[in-house]
Amino acid sequence: MMVWNGKKSGWGRKSGRPVILAALLGACATGALAQVGSPQAPLKFRTDYLGYAANVSPRVTFTDNINLAPGDLADDEIILSTLFNGSAIFSNRRFTGLISGDLDFSYLTDDGDFRVNQDIGGASTATIADNWLYLDIAGQTSRQLIGDNARFSANRNAARDQQANVHSFAVSPYVYHQFPNQSTGELRYRFSQVFVDDTESAASSGVNDFLNDSQTHEALASYRSGALFDRLRFTLTAYGNITDEDGSALLPRIEYEQGSVTAEAQYALGRSIAVSAAVGYDEIETFATRTEDVNGVPTDVELDLFDDDLLSGFFWRAGFTARPGRRTQVRLEYGRRYDDDFIDADIRYDFSDRLRLIAGASRTFQTRAQSINRRFQSLQQRTLQFADRLRQGRDEEISPKALIDSITNVGQSQVNAQAVGIGTSNDAFVQLNGAFDRTTVNLTASYQDTDFGFRQNEIYGVTASASRELSRRMRAYGDVFWRNADTTVDQATCVDRPFLFGVNPAFSAQPVEVLCAQLAFFNGQTDTVGGRIGAAYQLYKNLSVFGEYSHSERFSQVDALEYSENTFTAGVTLDF
Repeated sequence: MMVWNGKKSGWGRKSGRPVILAALLGACATGALAQVGSPQAPLKFRTDYLGYAANVSPRVTFTDNINLAPGDLADDEIILSTLFNGSAIFSNRRFTGLISGDLDFSYLTDDGDFRVNQDIGGASTATIADNWLYLDIAGQTSRQLIGDNARFSANRNAARDQQANVHSFAVSPYVYHQFPNQSTGELRYRFSQVFVDDTESAASSGVNDFLNDSQTHEALASYRSGALFDRLRFTLTAYGNITDEDGSALLPRIEYEQGSVTAEAQYALGRSIAVSAAVGYDEIETFATRTEDVNGVPTDVELDLFDDDLLSGFFWRAGFTARPGRRTQVRLEYGRRYDDDFIDADIRYDFSDRLRLIAGASRTFQTRAQSINRRFQSLQQRTLQFADRLRQGRDEEISPKALIDSITNVGQSQVNAQAVGIGTSNDAFVQLNGAFDRTTVNLTASYQDTDFGFRQNEIYGVTASASRELSRRMRAYGDVFWRNADTTVDQATCVDRPFLFGVNPAFSAQPVEVLCAQLAFFNGQTDTVGGRIGAAYQLYKNLSVFGEYSHSERFSQVDALEYSENTFTAGVTLDF
């Protein structure tokens, strides 16, 4: 597989903060929960080229634990806010652009603090020369969580100091040509950048900037045989990647280089089944350096995080692709890459035109930039398909926000592999989507196991949501989630290189051995569960009122990691 790849007396201000922060940031991966608490306006074409939808929603929120603090440290808060939500699309023969998201302005009455929360993304694809030259551009800006043990809820203003602003974009010019025999060739370059602004988050305690930014250059050349042969389909691919992660005052600078060649083939045994296989070779080099004081002289010291010889070498996978019926499509392959076995799969089953099951599995080696930018792979196809469905007046199978979410990593309810450092990751998911006359349902289960060389994160997650039109004017909605996170910390590595785990002995009177032991203790297993129920009632054609209740709770063997929160929100929504 070729990868394109609170009050100010709150718990966080206590004297034990360096230890808790070290625990919080030990593994430092980022995830986010979608936290829009009102219906989104439907996006439709208003002319042959332009469509838009927007609403504004003033609301008031009460929470009994604004800092998501454990036990008796909880503080309540009343929040006055206004949420602007919108989407827009422009599409003609040569260009399609889509932007979607929300912007929240909130005032915490008890704390006297004004806050801004954004969750905005955009994607576009342009044809410069038909059947030759194209350009894809995508980007996002959002507030996301910092740390495997970061506290989260449906209240976007909760635990503010455990969030950071994350901005990313990608620009990809490419040549794509379909030959008369239906085979195709592609030459693509992609530049992508990820900025993490964590200067006001707990991540920056004791340092000016904790997390690294990322910059990536990618190049790909591929040839697909198409219908050149009767039963045989093959693809030849060459891929290169150079990624730099730097900008942190504590973490090392990481350079990653990968060159790969892959040959893939499918041979049809019949009309509904084909055998498939792929072979290839990876050449991977990783460099980690840190500036240290050596005899009073700042010196770049090289660190060994991975054995490049184990990551490099030949890889393979083999299996089958089947389409036994109009509703079923299966690709299931087993192989070995990056020094471990893996399953690579894509499964789709349409129970009906309204109910669909999709599932997948893969193994990747990725940096923070790749974890975001691999979603850009299907940018052109999915954006154009979405525009076509709107233009044809068809029911939307996916909302503009959901499309942008899937492409740009905005507002994802699943756990995202945005982490300090680089690592091999096994990922799997299964998703059930249903859209009926008056009811929509979505159910997703996911698994992620990432090895960063000096620590390992294993995360399970389940989310479910439903919406029901109770009458012409009233709609009810709800969702639930469960997330299990288990982080394993290598204490010996922590003692030797504490900066890899966010441990800074200079800001603690305790020895590094004690700090690392506490880090390992705080990075155990946690279970977070929660849910939300709400209802909206349409007063007039474009004006509705809504109210909702949400609850989040985390369980752990470590009392300091536990918390619970109840949130009540009521407001009005005006559609434009």
